[in-house]
Parts: sequence; C-alpha cells; structure tokens
Amino acid sequence: MNFLDSPLFKTLFEDDVPRVILEANVPDYTIVIYNEAYKQATYTTEIDIKGKTVWEAFPKDELNKKTEILEQKLAQACLENKSSIISSFRYDLKKNEKNQTEATLWQLEIEPISESGEKVNYLLLKTINISEHANNEIKIGNYIEREQVLNNQLAQTHEELAASNEELQVNLEDLLTTNEALNQSRAELQLLNSDLESRISQRTKDVESSRHLLQNIVSTANIAMTLLKGEDLIIELPNPKMLQIWQRELIDVDGKKIIDVFPELKEQQFPTLLADVFRTGKRIAMPEVPVDISYPNGELKLIYVDFSYDPIFDKDGKVEYILASVHDITQQVENFKQLEESKSELQATTEELAASNEELSATNEELAATNEELQETQESLFIRNHELSETEESLKLALASGNLGIYSIEPGTGNFEISLKAREFYGLPLEGKVSWKDIIDTVVPKYLPIIEEARIKALATHKPFDVQYPIIQGSTKAIKWMRVVGKSIPATTLKPARFLGVIIDITEEIEHRLAIEESEARFRSMAEATDVFIAEGDATSNATYFNGSWVNATGRSMKDLLEFGWTDLIHPEDKDRYINIYLSAFEKKNPFTSEFRLLNKKGEYIWLLANGTPRFHTDGTFIGYISTAVDISELKKDELRKNDFIGMVSHELKTPLTAISGFVQVLQSRAKKNDDNYALLALNRAYNQVKKMTTMINGFLNVSRLESGKLLIEKSNSQLDELLKELIDESDIVQFSHEIVLSIKEPIAVFADRDKIGSVISNLLSNAVKYSAANTRIDVTCEVIPGNKALVTVKDKGIGIDPEDIEKLFDRYYRVGKHHTVSGFGIGLYLSAEIVERHNGKIGVKSQAGEGSAFYFEIPVGN
Repeated sequence: MNFLDSPLFKTLFEDDVPRVILEANVPDYTIVIYNEAYKQATYTTEIDIKGKTVWEAFPKDELNKKTEILEQKLAQACLENKSSIISSFRYDLKKNEKNQTEATLWQLEIEPISESGEKVNYLLLKTINISEHANNEIKIGNYIEREQVLNNQLAQTHEELAASNEELQVNLEDLLTTNEALNQSRAELQLLNSDLESRISQRTKDVESSRHLLQNIVSTANIAMTLLKGEDLIIELPNPKMLQIWQRELIDVDGKKIIDVFPELKEQQFPTLLADVFRTGKRIAMPEVPVDISYPNGELKLIYVDFSYDPIFDKDGKVEYILASVHDITQQVENFKQLEESKSELQATTEELAASNEELSATNEELAATNEELQETQESLFIRNHELSETEESLKLALASGNLGIYSIEPGTGNFEISLKAREFYGLPLEGKVSWKDIIDTVVPKYLPIIEEARIKALATHKPFDVQYPIIQGSTKAIKWMRVVGKSIPATTLKPARFLGVIIDITEEIEHRLAIEESEARFRSMAEATDVFIAEGDATSNATYFNGSWVNATGRSMKDLLEFGWTDLIHPEDKDRYINIYLSAFEKKNPFTSEFRLLNKKGEYIWLLANGTPRFHTDGTFIGYISTAVDISELKKDELRKNDFIGMVSHELKTPLTAISGFVQVLQSRAKKNDDNYALLALNRAYNQVKKMTTMINGFLNVSRLESGKLLIEKSNSQLDELLKELIDESDIVQFSHEIVLSIKEPIAVFADRDKIGSVISNLLSNAVKYSAANTRIDVTCEVIPGNKALVTVKDKGIGIDPEDIEKLFDRYYRVGKHHTVSGFGIGLYLSAEIVERHNGKIGVKSQAGEGSAFYFEIPVGN
C-alpha cells in the first residue's frame, strides 16, 4: 500500500471524521490504520488496535443480533466491490478499563479499495457516533408528541365552547351557568397557555442544543456547508467540501467576511439574498445557479451550484447565523445538461416553535436526499467505469484486427506493457515479460537520439508525438521500419504519468517511398542529361521544375525561371497563340502541341516544338502538366528553304503555262472558225489541264507565301451571296457532270478578302465534284447563324470520309489513303483552313463513309 505513505493521503485521512482502513481478509478484517478521530470515537486512545481483527478490537455482543448487519455489509463490499452505507445500527463498545459499556448507535460508510481494478484489497470505513443525535431526535419527538396532546386538548376546549354557545341559544335560562362554565374554561386555558410558554422556553433551549448539533453536522456533511455569522457574513466552520469548491485553506477564510474573501460576489445576487434571509428569517434555496469564483491564482472560474440559505435563530428569535449549503453540480451541467427541478421553498410557520421544527426537519431531509444522490452518483460512476473497461477491451480488439500494435510505459516506475501484434513487429517473444530496454535494443543506434528527443518533448508539452525509425528484428534480423504515434498522459490520483501509443509497421510504405525517390532521381538525371526541354507544373499552373536545357537556352537560373517564368521570351507574334492553346488545354485537362519562337541567351530566336501531357493521380485527381520541347530551328530553316524553292519553281512554271494557255486559246478560236470539232475537243481538254496545272501551282505558291509570312489577307466590303453565284456559274461552264443548287435566304455582307474566300469556295466545290459520282446533286447553302456569322455549306452525295481521316483532313499534304487515284497534293483544304482562320472563322466537315460529306465554314458578317 504505497498510497499510505503519500502526503496527500495523510492530509485527507487525518481530519476530524473518524476513519479506519481494514484489510479485506474475510471474515477477520485486520485493522491496517486509523486516525485520531477514530480513537476518540471508539474509546481506544490508550490502546493500540493496529494489526488486530475488528472482532478482537471490538468484541461482538452475542445477544445483540443487529451486529450481524456489520458482518454482512463488510462481506458484501469485498464480494461486489461496491460502496455501501449503514445509516444506523447499534454496536456497544467498552467505554473504560472497567469494561463498562454503553448503548451506542453508529452510522457507517464502507468504501472498497482495489489496487488492481478487480479484487478488493482494503476497506475504508467512515464511522460516526450518532447516539447523541438519535437521543435528541427522540427528545424532539417526545416534545412534539406532548405538544400534539396540548393541541388536542385545545381543540377539545374549542368544541366545548361551541357546545356552550349552542346551549346558550337553545336555553337562555342556562346563561349564567354557561358563563360560569366558560369562565372556568378560560381559567383552564390560561393555565394551559402558561404551561405552553414554559414548554416553549424549554423548547428554545432544545433548539440551542440543536444548533450546536447542526454545527457538528455541517463539519462532517457530505455536501459543502458553512456558517455565516451576523449581517457582516463572517465565515465560520466551512467544511472540507466547501473549502474544495472555494479552492482555499481554512486559515484563509475562517473568521473573515465573505465579501473580503470573494470580492467578485459584490456584483452578483448572493449578498442581496443573504440580506433577505437576515431580514425575513426565511430560508432561500435556488437550483443550478451560475457562480463566478475567483481562485487565489487570479483565475475566474464559472461553476454551477445548488444552494440554500437556512436561518439559525438565537434564543431571542433573531437570525444569528445563516447555514449556507452548496452542492457543486458543474460536472453534471457540463456532461448531461440536465436541469434539476427546483425544490419548492419550505414555508416557515408563523409560530417560532413550528418554524424551528420545520427548518430542522427540512435540513435533515436535505442531508438524507443529498446522501441518496451521492449514492446514486457513485453507483452511476461504477457503471460508467465498467462500460469504460468494456470500451477499452473493444478498442484493443479493433487495434489487433487492424494490424496495429499498442504499448504503455510508465517513466516513473518503468512498468511496460506491449501487445502481441507489437511483439511480432519487433521480433520479440510472444510470451513472457518484455521491457522497454528490449525495444530499444532493436532500434538502429543512430535513431536513438531522435526517439529520446521526441519522448522528452512529449513529456514537457503533453502533446502527441509521431516518430519513425528502423529496427533489426530480434527473431529474423531483418530490417523493418516502425512508426510510433502516442501521447503523454499526466499522472492522476489513481495512475502515475505514462505514455500510451500505437505502433505501425511501415516497412512497405518506406520501401515504396524509397523506390519512388530512386525513380525520381533517375528521372532527374535523365532530364538533366538530355537536350530536350523538360518542364513540370502543378495543378494551379505554377511551374515546379525546369531541366538544364531551359537554363542553358534562356540564361536564367532555375530560381529565376520558377519565380519569374519564361513566357516573356516568346516571340510577340507567337505568344498569344501559344498561351491560348495552353490555357484551353489546361481548362479541359487535355494534351496540347504547339510551335513557337523563343529568345535564347544569345539574343536569337529559336524554334521549339512543345508537347504537354496532363498528369493524374491513381484516383484520377489532376496534378499538373509535364511538357517537353525540342529545338526545331534547323527543321524550320530547311522548311523555309524548301518553301522558297517551291515558290521559285512555281513562279518559273507559271510563265510557260501562261504562254501555253494563250496559244491554246488562239487555237480554240481558229478551230471554231474552221469547224474542226476534233481539234476543238482536244484543245478544250488541253485548256482544262492547263487550268488544273495553274490551280495546283497557285496552291504551291500560296503555301509557300503562307509559311513564309507573305500570304496577305486584303479585306474589303463584299457580298458573300453574289460571290457564291459567280463561282457556281463559272463551275457550270467548266464541268457538266453535276448539278449544283444554291440556296440563299437573304443578302449577306462580309468584310473579307474576296479572292481568298473565293478560292476556299472553289476548292470545296472542286472536291465535291471530284469525290462524288457523276449526275449527282451538290447543294450549296448560305445563311446567317447565331453569333452574327455567315455559314456556307457544300454538301455532296459522294464516297464520304472515314472517322479516322476527318481529324487530319485539314493538315498540310494529307490525303485519304484509299483515294490516291483522285488527283491532288493535299494542299487545298490546308490552305482553305488557314484562310478561314485568318478571317477569325472556323472550317469543318460532317461525313459518313458511303453517304456523302458536308464541308462548311463560317466567318463574321458585317462591314
């Protein structure tokens, strides 16, 4: 019983309440320790009963069968581990060495003490001699009984007077006789009143005795009580529970005004209530009252109490004391938020004797009720402790099933507990005792300071700790990684300070992380060694990485690239286009490709081909882009040289073609004059071939001009509907195999390059003729659509286009693979798309293989 040596135990045990501790060795109950008050109460001040059994120290009276209740209650407390109270029983003790005994009544509280949490080891007994209190109650009962007799006599006298009055009314002749009888009754009544006054005087003395008894009750009561003397409210006899609520020692409050001890009460309702009790002599009780209490350290704390102010009168009938009773219900209000029903105030009787009896009776009833409430609270706490134990067991099962280990260590005592799963983690025996040293011995030595630092910090701050470290398993010698998460638990009255924590085997997680780090390092090495420009951005579009190629090309450090970016180095003609492509792809989380010119550290522009790929977590969450770019400057230069060559060749070919066209036209004219039909037919075919050749060469020239930046768009006001009519009329002159039908609802004015838009329409008409069977219809429509745009559609009933070809149809030099028998170089649609785009328009196709195609483009309307 180490707690017997505790200073706190000695302070609490050595008070004015008789207490004794018995060993729970049924049925002997050896006396372990008792206080001075117990000696006084049991007449053992001159003898030492320590080490004796209860029955040796206080022999039983075999004739008094009521002593058996003591044996039963002691055995019940040991068996059930529950507190109990014997409110009143008789057990006679030897009063002196002459073996004189006296009849004694006792009140006994039995509190079992368990060191392990299950078996009861000791019993704490609080013993109170209530013989004098019981005798006083008997006397008071006798007084009340005598008073009831007098009241009955008075009632009988009243009945007699009533009978006399009735007789007076019935018979006037008996008036004198009745008056004499009445006078005689009055005399008897005066005698009765005189006797009653003497008894009241005696009763007042009894009340004074009761007041002293009340003072004794206050000091040992199970609720907080104190006496407040006079209108200055001088504190007297505050019991231990009241001092506990006040958080003060007896010397700090005894004999002082309550307002001096608690100045904050001046602003509250209590001084006014106390003054009302002194003024009216009536009891005041209020339930669940909030009170601000100032503790000695300056802290102002709000508590909730049930309190009552009971007046105690002196022999002259004036209020001399106020008995303040306080029940701290702060914990109940905070935990259960249950409002207790207010107890109705007791009505004081008009007569002082009746008032005193009622007040004393009410006080006794409140004490009994308080004891019952405390008993119920204690039983409730026991039930909750049992539920807590079950919850703890469930938690252990959950931790075991979740592949988690748990441990508990008491730094002060060195006691260490560890679960079976944790033993498996550390490779320790599954049975037998395991110490903290066994755990430490498995830790890789260089991590021991980290563990110690975390332990010291947790002890100092009382905050949770989380530490990871490798171990060498005791059984397999394999290296494993452990993660320990726990918290330092401060010491309580029942348990010392300790660490509680959870142990998790994170070996797979660490190995996976190391593999990722190795992979990332390998990626970084590859990225830094390549000539490809590699960059990485996060989900918010902020750059997080640039490889060495970016640093070498731009002349900016990694820090500057991350902080200031690089888009300011893009050529002004390419910047907006690139940013629009990137932002559009970023919004949809799609891949993107773009070409642009970048200013390098030499002050020269280089061409880059960039490809951006979105990155996603395994759960589908977008985490950013990784982009690669390659230097295509040489490729661009080669392409420029090629375009220059194509332009030069095309220009040189146009000169002989123009001459040939002129000669053919002259020959056509002569053939018509000579009616040479064969020559005219041959010349017409030759002229058509010359026109096709001219169109092809013009296409190559336009491609060359487009890619060299020399293709000019010269916009002017024109009528789109008139342009369509002209082009369809020209087409009807050249071809006779298809019917072209134009549908226009209204005139449409546009601001566009008439020749370039005309070449787009001619190209769409030419393709419709080439890729559809002869004698089929081609529908051309022109209309204004929402967005203030003109929509032109050319629809044929030709061979159609496969879905895989539609996406690439407007790429340069692209031709559908299975239709190479149709003449062309794949530049017509490419040029058309570029021309429409430079008019801020859009071009597209809707087609299904075998069912024809509908090519369309839209451009803004208006002047």
